[in-house]
Amino acid sequence: MAALVVGLGMNVTSCKDDNDDNNNGRTPEEIAQDPYEKESEAADALYRLVSQLSVCDSLPNNWKNATFEPKAGKVLDASQPRVRTIAVNNAAEAVARYNSLTGKELPATTITDTYKVEGVGTLQLNVGGAGTIATIDVDVKQMPQLQQLRLVSAADMGENGSFKGEPYYSFGDVVMDKDSCYWICVRPAYSPNGKEDTHWMSFHLTRNNIKTYNKKGCWLQTYPVDLGVQKEKMQYLAQLLAVLADSKGYKDEANLWWDDDKIGFGGLQKAAMPVDSMVKQAKLWQLYNVWEKIMPVGFKPNEVETFKDRFVDGDDMVFIYEKGSVSGTNLTIRTVKYKEVESFFTEELTYEKVVVDMKEIVFDVTQSYSTKGTRGNRNCPVPDAFVVRYKTGYQLSSNLFFNPSATDPIPGVTTVHRFNDHKNEQLDLDDDDDDDDDDNDLKSYTKDQAEPRMIMAKNGKFYKSEAACEADGTGPVALVVYVGNDADTTSGDYRGLAMSYTKTENMQWDEDAFRNKVCIGNTNNDKSAWDLHKDGISRTKKLYEDGHNHPAAKAAWEFKVEGFDPASHGFSNWFLPTAGQVMMAVKGLGGAVQYNKDWFCFFGNNLDEELENAGIESFDLNFNCWTSTEYNQNSAVHVLCDDEHEVNLFPKMKDDKLDVRPFIAF
Repeated sequence: MAALVVGLGMNVTSCKDDNDDNNNGRTPEEIAQDPYEKESEAADALYRLVSQLSVCDSLPNNWKNATFEPKAGKVLDASQPRVRTIAVNNAAEAVARYNSLTGKELPATTITDTYKVEGVGTLQLNVGGAGTIATIDVDVKQMPQLQQLRLVSAADMGENGSFKGEPYYSFGDVVMDKDSCYWICVRPAYSPNGKEDTHWMSFHLTRNNIKTYNKKGCWLQTYPVDLGVQKEKMQYLAQLLAVLADSKGYKDEANLWWDDDKIGFGGLQKAAMPVDSMVKQAKLWQLYNVWEKIMPVGFKPNEVETFKDRFVDGDDMVFIYEKGSVSGTNLTIRTVKYKEVESFFTEELTYEKVVVDMKEIVFDVTQSYSTKGTRGNRNCPVPDAFVVRYKTGYQLSSNLFFNPSATDPIPGVTTVHRFNDHKNEQLDLDDDDDDDDDDNDLKSYTKDQAEPRMIMAKNGKFYKSEAACEADGTGPVALVVYVGNDADTTSGDYRGLAMSYTKTENMQWDEDAFRNKVCIGNTNNDKSAWDLHKDGISRTKKLYEDGHNHPAAKAAWEFKVEGFDPASHGFSNWFLPTAGQVMMAVKGLGGAVQYNKDWFCFFGNNLDEELENAGIESFDLNFNCWTSTEYNQNSAVHVLCDDEHEVNLFPKMKDDKLDVRPFIAF
């Protein structure tokens, strides 16, 4: 059935030109009574509601009589299934969520408001009341199963309940939020104890977490704010990182410390994550370079062992866990010290307040998380510590009205590492000298097991290092640069991309650039379109077959590696990657994508170090190559990796000569 797609906050308009003449002299009142205008307003309003309160990407043609099941919040009282509860921090946030539903811009101090749209229904906001921060009464024709949204504090909402099935996240799983900050799961959902929410901690700060204070007579101070205080989760974090840093020590001690009838990690019982599963998680962190991702800003990948050593028994681990506070000329910083005593998991937690005299001492939180702790703050009484943030899974969610399900991924975050994705892999759990991530390990992996930084070999298998690939007698073909759901959006069922080890040099994109028209669709300076171009296979094939002279496409499509037949292994043909696929590749290798103020894309990451630390030394990281993304009649987008290994995308004249570094999908 065809669908009527109505954008959030976007009115459906007629196809006529938008000018005064088309109003035919009508007054605004007359326009408001126009049936078409009113229907467009109703469709727009309904989509704004159901896209946030239900699961809906577009409205069907019969939207006037359709019904949508509410999914927002939770039903806390089974006797009132049409009342759903959502957690908010305060009344201002409640008003903001009401504005999101209605499209209004009411001030944060609003107490009550009514929103009505003909053909849809009404919403009634009331701030305050017994047991709530606010309520939104809902009378929407298309959502008969929803009567009221109760907006309460997180404490009133609770995190306990019940669910069936396997929890989506486990201890030590890692996600990345919209600010490119990594979060570690320190307590997953657990059905036997009725724990539905997840708990996460991060060593990464944003500008919103750093406050500057400059008072006359005092030194300039920067201190942490909005860390999300949660004392008990400090212990979970320290224990978890100690296990992941020293799984052998954990395995030796765990049976003494973690009896069946005692509480284990995150306040959950032993069954929540058995010993062997925790050991495997530690191995997976090592295998998939998770340590490098979660480390505080400022740590280089080659310092990962130094970072891990801080969480092996014998070390004190100190965290700044609460926002700093200023009183007069004193700055107070709160810390917690995790001290291991005697056995591997007998611990003491010490909470301390440290006062900084701002007339005499400088405290700089940016050094606290970027120079291996607060040791950069000379003469400061704050101990060597790491700044950490805390959030629940609900707080990490990008959707204002959804409580993440215990068995589903959190909306708005990217999964970086998940135990359940790898738990069936065969790993050495004996902690002997023949470790699985040793370069001498000859184990091969299938394309379904491949991960970024693995090597595609001539036999169609994948290896963790060049040494393993060579020892198996096959030799490398390409480096895996991305694994995900959209490796190629239209040309086949592929989950990953790999970049060839070798290249073809000095190729023009189009020999007749100044005489040809646009060949496959120009993007001009619409950078957002670059990210949408992800089908390099069909674009390269079209350039190869269109009758024009496209040397770069020809070199990619006819690219060959002796002893390697892609088709026999179910891989795609070689092709020119699009700009979007290059972005995917850089992100897959550990980089962060952003647009700079001009017209090209910028990836700030030392990719050479990323590869070297993964045991990949001979791969020539030269991105000075063509893509299959066309810019305009005379230019196409190309990729340049500069001397500092920062990757840039920008247009290049089509008759210039650049290298071709083909991609392959698997």
